[in-house]
Amino acid sequence: MNTGRNEMLQWTLPEQERYIRGFVDGEGWPAYSRTRSRHGHHRPGYISSRAVFVSNTNRMLLESIRAMLNNLGIESRMYLDAKAGVRKSTVTSWKLTILGRDNLLRFRDKIGFSDLGKATTLKAVLDSYRKHGSESPRRSLW
Repeated sequence: MNTGRNEMLQWTLPEQERYIRGFVDGEGWPAYSRTRSRHGHHRPGYISSRAVFVSNTNRMLLESIRAMLNNLGIESRMYLDAKAGVRKSTVTSWKLTILGRDNLLRFRDKIGFSDLGKATTLKAVLDSYRKHGSESPRRSLW
C-alpha cells in the first residue's frame, strides 16, 4: 500500500485537489457545534467548535489525504474515531479533522465540496466567525 500512497503524493497539486474533493464529498462533512454550558466565558448558544471532518476505516488512506492537504497548506489532525468492539462499533475507524479559520478558508478555496448541502454548511461555518466576532481574539475587561 505504500506504493499507492507514494504515487498519490507525486500527483500534481490540481490532481490532489480533485482527488480530495471527490473523497470528502463522500466521506467528509463540515460542522459546527454550540455549547450548552456556561463554562468559562462562553454562554449557551455560543459556537464552540468549527471543523471539516473526514472519516474512514483505512488509516493509511487518511494519512495520504492528510499529507496531500499539508501539500496544499491545509493543516489537519487525525484521531481514532471508533475502535472495533467498543460500544456499538464493529470496525475501527479514523477521523481527520480540519480546524481553524485559516485552514477552513484554504480548504474552501482549494478543495471545497461539490455537494450543495455540504458547501452551504461550510459557508455557514465560515460566516459564523464574522457573526460572533471570532476573527481576532478578544479579552474580557472583567
